[in-house]
Amino acid sequence: MNLSEAQRVRALADALRSRLGPPPEIAAILGSGWAAAGRMEPAEALPLSELPGWPVPRVPGHAPVLQVGRLAGRRVAVCGGRVHAYEGRSAAEIVRGVRALAAWGARSLLLLNAAGSLRPELAPGSCMPFTDHINLGLPNPLSAGQSMDGHAHFLDLVDLYDPEWRARLLAARPELRAGVYAGVPGPSYETPAEVGLLRALGVDAVGMSTIPEALAARDAGARVLAVSLLTNYAAGISGSRPSHGEVLRAAVEHGAGAAEVLRAAAGTAP
Repeated sequence: MNLSEAQRVRALADALRSRLGPPPEIAAILGSGWAAAGRMEPAEALPLSELPGWPVPRVPGHAPVLQVGRLAGRRVAVCGGRVHAYEGRSAAEIVRGVRALAAWGARSLLLLNAAGSLRPELAPGSCMPFTDHINLGLPNPLSAGQSMDGHAHFLDLVDLYDPEWRARLLAARPELRAGVYAGVPGPSYETPAEVGLLRALGVDAVGMSTIPEALAARDAGARVLAVSLLTNYAAGISGSRPSHGEVLRAAVEHGAGAAEVLRAAAGTAP
């Protein structure tokens, strides 16, 4: 049977409710290298392959598991990874998990990723909450054929990344610096010339994910906070030549700090 996207999301939400019970207060999607930061003890873990239609991550650094447990005193669901446009995924597939978490009842979505820093003062190991984004080619899940109802959704994106939640996180972790994220389709890294253009546009970090999920979460009525773990300098900055191996090594090296930021973000959700 050829299911609509709305039917797929409802089936996933029903499966989450059946397997894991009441919805969490907060749901988090982890990016490259964040898997260790998202561990909760005790937690109930469910392989994504057991959830009908949830696209399973295949990129190294993304764990195909959903955990539900307590973090910073809150009931939290943590998905160990995501799928990407560069894997040949449609916008609807990229955000299906986020939509299912919102349909299950999670009203706050925390989106975490690994990104390249465009600012020398934002060194690898830093975490950067989003103030805003620039979408440079990632697919839009609100377009016709990709939205829940198949029609184009015209969505107000002012304050997409929740200002109150971000302010609470920055008050709890004053060493963090918020900034603008640029999303590119990948999988190749940016050229030094492209990095120079992004810097001129006021971009602070660049990556290959997160924006479609933020749009879908906002469209579903959820609060959104996004945070990048800056794992490397972008190409041409301080002699950087980015690689996925470098990203994963840096994520492991800075995993303890990322875990503290994840806990603070969960604890400061409105």
